[in-house]
Amino acid sequence: MKHLLLAMTAVTFSGAVLADSPENIVSKANQEWNQALNQGQLNELVALYDNDATVSPANGKLLEGHEAIRNLFSGFIDNGVHNHQIETVDIIAADKQITQVGYWQAEGVDADQQPVSFGGVLVTVLEQNEAGEWQLQSHVWNAAP
Repeated sequence: MKHLLLAMTAVTFSGAVLADSPENIVSKANQEWNQALNQGQLNELVALYDNDATVSPANGKLLEGHEAIRNLFSGFIDNGVHNHQIETVDIIAADKQITQVGYWQAEGVDADQQPVSFGGVLVTVLEQNEAGEWQLQSHVWNAAP
């Protein structure tokens, strides 16, 4: 019985550690982001960003705050961007900040309403707020030609 209790305690402790690993935090954040965009859930997507988050959407501009982020992604959703996916290449974690480098890809339609696939490289910065929640603080991407 003593060995069973020790084994259960070890499993519980290791599970708690794994649940908070940078890899798991990034994986969960990516899953939530992809789901919100792919299902057209604009409010949920915007809520993943800190109030003063910045986004640079591959056009040389820097957008800041929920209103600008909402306007950007509203256009993506209205124009049929879907099947968004993220492949993480590297994770750099320090204290309450996690940086992800990876590839993104999505599908949509061109001006002639023909299906197209597109993608590129992304960098995201997640920060843990005072409530212990992880939110996007910065999101930068480019698009492959």
